[in-house]
Amino acid sequence: MAFKIALAALLVALLAAWAPGIAAGSPGEAEQRQVTILAVQGPVLAEDLQRVPGAAVGLMNPGLGDVPPDQTWLDVSQGARVFGNKYDASLNTLSALPGRVPGWPGVLRRADSAGLEIKPGLLATTLALGGVLAAVAGPTERSDPSFLALVTRGGRLVKAPPDCPGAGCGAAVTISTASLDEAVRIAFERDPEQMVVVIESPPSESGNQLAIAIAGPGYSGMLRSPSTRTPGYVLSTDLAPTVLGYFGLRAPASMSGLKIGSGGEVDFAALAELEGRYQQVGNSKGTAMLFPLLVWFLVAGGLALVRGRLYARQSLMALCLAVVLLPAALLLTASLSPSVALESAIAGLLPVLCALALLRLLPGWDALALACVLTVAAFAIDLVAGLALTPKAVIGPNPGLGARFYGIGNELESTLMALTAIGTGAALQARGSRLSREKMAAAFLLAGLAGTVVFASGRFGADVGAAIIFPLAAVVGAAVISRRPRLIWLGGLAVVGAVALLALADTVTGGETHFVRSILEGGSSDSALDVLGHRLEATLQSFTNLSRLPVTLFALALVAFAWYRREWLRRLLSRLDPVRAGLIAAAAGSLAGALTNDSGALFIQVGVLYVGLAIAFTWGLRPTGTDT
Repeated sequence: MAFKIALAALLVALLAAWAPGIAAGSPGEAEQRQVTILAVQGPVLAEDLQRVPGAAVGLMNPGLGDVPPDQTWLDVSQGARVFGNKYDASLNTLSALPGRVPGWPGVLRRADSAGLEIKPGLLATTLALGGVLAAVAGPTERSDPSFLALVTRGGRLVKAPPDCPGAGCGAAVTISTASLDEAVRIAFERDPEQMVVVIESPPSESGNQLAIAIAGPGYSGMLRSPSTRTPGYVLSTDLAPTVLGYFGLRAPASMSGLKIGSGGEVDFAALAELEGRYQQVGNSKGTAMLFPLLVWFLVAGGLALVRGRLYARQSLMALCLAVVLLPAALLLTASLSPSVALESAIAGLLPVLCALALLRLLPGWDALALACVLTVAAFAIDLVAGLALTPKAVIGPNPGLGARFYGIGNELESTLMALTAIGTGAALQARGSRLSREKMAAAFLLAGLAGTVVFASGRFGADVGAAIIFPLAAVVGAAVISRRPRLIWLGGLAVVGAVALLALADTVTGGETHFVRSILEGGSSDSALDVLGHRLEATLQSFTNLSRLPVTLFALALVAFAWYRREWLRRLLSRLDPVRAGLIAAAAGSLAGALTNDSGALFIQVGVLYVGLAIAFTWGLRPTGTDT
């Protein structure tokens, strides 16, 4: 009997220790745990939230692109988000009735249409399954739909007791609207073990970052999130994992957000500069990139028409080098955070001046090789050294859009791969016959390996697409220069190996990437095949995007023209095997990116741009009278 009693006591103790929803600590501490979320009408600056006692402060990205306030709070409830064009319909106006949200089945159907594991109401449902009561305090007005953060998967809302919000509230998690003064008072009266989250209510016109503060155990200084790797910057989808983690509950696999932490000294000037730069990048992305390109092409074409073939050669070579150096110039302006006009002026003049200097000092293939090295190395150094200039660059990821906050984006992925392949070929061509074909092949492989490590690793570039196109381009270049075309098929094996090693390296080193989380930690409906299917669907959509369709059609027309003039190209590249290998490698990598990336058309556009300009540079170096 004594043995049975002891065994029963042991089982009860084990069940109590493993029971979900019970945080570490004594029973008294567990009962004191409470989260109060307060939506404060704006505009509110991060600096204003320093009034919240004992809080860490920062900025919160409200959503992917321009989203209405309803969508921001729905993203909080589901811990995940997608672009609005992934849904089959726009979000209808949502309001609350006692105990429920009318039209909720339509919200669920809309989420299912996104083709991803998006589950509105997942936060409140997960809390309920863990024995944690989540309730809405105060009125549920249409003017502030913050109540949507705590709606359940079934569309239900729990009304908070009358003494909420506040330290004596009978609900473990509450959300309510409040003034800034009320938020300061509630945070001041909280128990040390309790958490108060103060968020600027999303305005009806989206696009700006939201001020946020968290007062609670372990929070001080600047808010931080692995989702952004940027001090003082978090996502709306990070709130759900943070609340669940506070109660000792594990976030469901479909939640893409990550738990918010804090640390370091508060730098309000840096936060203001960061917000302004992110907004400026989104506004000037087209101007700073496309305006210089348009001017350069017009000037080069005009010189060719007016001054004859000699000027055509020189202008095309300068044009090629300027376009190669443009990304590096945009990385430089990111460190200066100039106005849109000044950034466009620097981007328009600096690459041209550097291109002319290279042609003067290093005539020949060394000029092209050095230009490629300068651009690729600039971004590699920034990523490896953690200088964090790439996210602020116009050509980098667009944090203001809410999609990427660190590493490289699709524009850089396609650009850096093409420049690595072309630059390797140009550098080998400059060395002439001093290197054997085996050593040249090894150079392509080493360049591809370095690019994969830097630009695909979760610690640096964090772009899984780089683990596909860099190894493939390297193997193709090595196979072409070694005159073993059958080895091109090894490119597929190289890609599989690179992706597998990337997953292993990111898992071991803790390099956070969506690739690792979606493949290795994904839910039942977020398998590798699902991810592949979503990417293929997005790839097809990129080729029919109306805003980019003219450029895509023009790029495809140039590809068709190159095929028509293939005999001329063959004669142009005769006795230039390294250059030819680099061009073929860049073209192969661009094609692979177009087939595997969700911005497939972009890879065709960028590949055609740089391969075409490299061909023009080659034509410019050919002696007069040897071309047709």
